[in-house]
Amino acid sequence: MRGKSLISHLGPIIMLLAGLAFAWGAVATLDLGTFRRMGPGAFPLLVGGVLTVLAAICLVQNIRSPIGVGPADYIAVLGVIVGVAVFAFFTPRLGVLPATAIAVLATGSAIPDFKWPYRIMLAFGVAISVWLIFVKGLGMPFVAIKGL
Repeated sequence: MRGKSLISHLGPIIMLLAGLAFAWGAVATLDLGTFRRMGPGAFPLLVGGVLTVLAAICLVQNIRSPIGVGPADYIAVLGVIVGVAVFAFFTPRLGVLPATAIAVLATGSAIPDFKWPYRIMLAFGVAISVWLIFVKGLGMPFVAIKGL
């Protein structure tokens, strides 16, 4: 039972380490700027800090009452890996918006009961959200659609 308890802590520990790494990387290597004029390190520091806090909360709750560990879902893991690989492959070729939509479709294919009309709506919704948040809202210099 102790081994399964330790395995259930693995996810929050990985999230905690990733959050700390992002926050430390932002502080150590990037300019944070000021509150009025944030530098390139402000957003990674914020994301790393939020991830660290959420992971710590998950870890404390999991220590109090460990979650059950079920069998690994290799299809879901493969779907996420394929989604990330598809995004990395298609972003320089098509732009960030088509790559996002294709990655969402690829990742969603790992869910057997997720019907195609909903996958397509989710892909368009996520791509539009990426465009609104990162391209329009934050003004990041992404190539939204290559060739346009």
